[in-house]
Amino acid sequence: MDKLIRKKIYVIILAFFLLFSSFFSSGFTSVKADTRELKFDQTNVLDDLRSSKGFNILNYPFYSSEEPEMSIMNVVEYCYSFDVLNQNEYGLYLYLYNPNGRKIDTTDGVNKVQMAVSYNESGVPNAYEKFDLKFCSVSEEQFYERLFYKFKVVDHKSSDGKTMVQRVNSHARRYDISGIEILEKGKNLPVEYGVGGTYTFKGYAKGYGVDPNEESTLICEVNELETIQLEVHDTYYRTGEYETNHRHDLTSVYFAVPNRFFEEYGKLQKIKAEWYEYETTPICVTSNDTVYDLLYPHLGKYTYESEDNYLQLYTGYQQMVGSAGHYDKYNWAYNCDYTTAINKSCKRISYLFSTNGADIAKYVLSSDRIKNYVESYNKSFTDGYINVPGKNISHDLFEKTLSSERLEVPYVDEDIHHKLVEFDADNTFDMLNYDETHSGWQKFFAGLFGLGPNDVDQSYKGISPIHIVTEEDMAKDNISSTLLIDGADDSLEDFREFYEESTSEEKTVVLFRFAQTDYLNLPVIAYNWAAGKNLSGNYGNDTYIIQESVFLNFDIIELTFNKAGVYTVIPVVNSPIDIYNDITIPDKTLEWWQILLAIIFLILVLWLLSVTGILPFIVKAIIWIILLPFRLIKALINAISKSIKKKKDKE
Repeated sequence: MDKLIRKKIYVIILAFFLLFSSFFSSGFTSVKADTRELKFDQTNVLDDLRSSKGFNILNYPFYSSEEPEMSIMNVVEYCYSFDVLNQNEYGLYLYLYNPNGRKIDTTDGVNKVQMAVSYNESGVPNAYEKFDLKFCSVSEEQFYERLFYKFKVVDHKSSDGKTMVQRVNSHARRYDISGIEILEKGKNLPVEYGVGGTYTFKGYAKGYGVDPNEESTLICEVNELETIQLEVHDTYYRTGEYETNHRHDLTSVYFAVPNRFFEEYGKLQKIKAEWYEYETTPICVTSNDTVYDLLYPHLGKYTYESEDNYLQLYTGYQQMVGSAGHYDKYNWAYNCDYTTAINKSCKRISYLFSTNGADIAKYVLSSDRIKNYVESYNKSFTDGYINVPGKNISHDLFEKTLSSERLEVPYVDEDIHHKLVEFDADNTFDMLNYDETHSGWQKFFAGLFGLGPNDVDQSYKGISPIHIVTEEDMAKDNISSTLLIDGADDSLEDFREFYEESTSEEKTVVLFRFAQTDYLNLPVIAYNWAAGKNLSGNYGNDTYIIQESVFLNFDIIELTFNKAGVYTVIPVVNSPIDIYNDITIPDKTLEWWQILLAIIFLILVLWLLSVTGILPFIVKAIIWIILLPFRLIKALINAISKSIKKKKDKE
C-alpha cells in the first residue's frame, strides 16, 4: 500500500478514536471525582481507562512501524469547582496513545503541551503557550507495556498574568490543544505531535457543583482545532567585518505554508517563536598539529592552575581609542579584567578543532561537527549544566551571560537564555558595515597600518524578519546575498530543492530571520613556554579563536495572518531543532592596496621631513643615539686609563 494512503487511513482511525473519547470522558471524570480521598495523580492509567464507559482496549493496537503517531486519546478535567476555596484538587490530565511503544523520557520539564491562553472578542484563540507535562503513570501490564501514558498539565501564570484555572469559567471550561511535545529516551530533541482539538467541559463532577449532593453533570464536547504543521530548516548569513574581527551573524529558518492559509486569512504578519540562546566559550581552530597536540592535554582545564609548561594563546588585536585613529594594543584576555589584561591570556579552552591538514583560510568547521562535539563533551564539568530541558550539556562550553544587545531580547521569567518573542513583519532592522560605523580618520589609519577589515561589504538596511520567497528571488544569480542565506553550494541546492518541492505542492516558502548576533573571528599566536618560542608565526597564520551564538530547542509557536486588519492566529505544530552555524575562517592576509598605501605614506612622510629640514636633524639624532653607548664605553675606558696612569705617576 502506498505510504501516503496508509498514513491517511491511520489519521482517519485516530481521528475516530479522538472523537469517540468524548463520549466516555465525562463518565471517566465523574467516576474518579466521586472519591475525594483519592490522589488522581497516583491512579494507574490502565485502571482509569478500564473504569470509563465505552473504552475497548482492542481499539488501541501496537504498530511496529513509525505510523501512526502518538496522540491524545482522552482529556480529563478533574474536580473543577466554581468555588475558589474548593479548587485545590483541580487538574487537567492527558491520556496518550503510544502505538509504537516508545520509551518516553518522564523527567520533569521535558514534555510539553501547547494550549491557547487568550481569546478575542469572538472567542477565537489569539495566543498560545507551552505548558509542562508532569508524568503520572504508564501501562506496565504484559501485552500493554508502554501503550498508554498519563500526564498532568502543570498550570502556570501566562502572559496575561492568569493561571489556567483562573482563565476558565464555571459555565464552560475550554481547552484548545494544538500539539504535544514528547521526548523519547535517549534522544536529544522532542517530537511534536499535532492533535488539534478543542475540549469544552460543562457541568460539575459529583461534590463540586452548587449542590454538593447532586450527581455528576460533567460533560465534554470535542471539536477540531485548525493547526499548521511545519517542517523547519535552518540557515545563516555572515556579513563582512563591521568591527575588526567581528561580523554580523544573521540566523534564520525557512518553512512552507499551504497557500490556502494566505488565501483565507491574508498575509503573514507575525511569528511567535521560542528558543534557548547561548554564546559559546572560545572555540580554538588550528591547522598546526604541534599547537593542537600541546593544547589538547589542557582541554577543559584552567591553564593558570597547571604546574606544567603549556601553550598560551595571544593576540595582536587592536582597540580603537578616540576619533583620530590612535590604537591601543593589548593581549587577548578571555575571562579576565580587560583593564589589567596586559600579558595575560586565555584561562581555559574547552573547544579544540584541527583542520586535518586543510588550509585554515579556506576551512569550514561544519555545524554537525560542532553539535556532535557539544553533545559528547565530557572533559570537565566545573560549571555544571546549561538549563535546557532534555539536555545534559556542560556549561564549560557556553558563557553564563549574553551580550548587552541580546539581553534586550525578551526572555521567560528570570532565565535570560530562554527567549520567547513575537516578530512583526513591519518591524525592520539594519546590519551596518564598517564604513558606516567608523569615522574617516579611523578608516584612514586602520587602512594605513593594515588594521582595518579586509572584507567590508555592503550595509543591509530595512530587513524584515519575515520574508515571503518569490520566483523573482529564486531567479537572481546572487540568491545568498539577496535572501541573506548560507551561500555554500550544498546549502543553496537544499534551499532550491525545498522551494521547488513546496511550490509544486501549492505551498509558499517563508524565510524567518529571528536573530542577529556577533561572530568573533580572532587570529592568535600560540606561544610554547617550554620551548620559549612562538609556534604560529604571524597572526592569522594557522590558529584562530571563534565565538558564536547557538539556538537550542528552537520552536515556532504560532503564525498570525492579517487580512484587511483582521488578525487570525493559527497554532503551529513543529518539532524543535538545535541550530549551530558553520564556522568559517576568512583570509586575514594584507591586501595589495594596504601594502601600497603604507609604502606611499612612508615615502610621503620622509619627503615632508626632508623638505622642512627636519630629516637631517632626525638622522643626526638617530646616529647620535646609536653611537651613544659606544661613546659612553669610550669615556669609561678613558677614565679608567687616566686613573691607572695617575696612580703610576704617584709611585
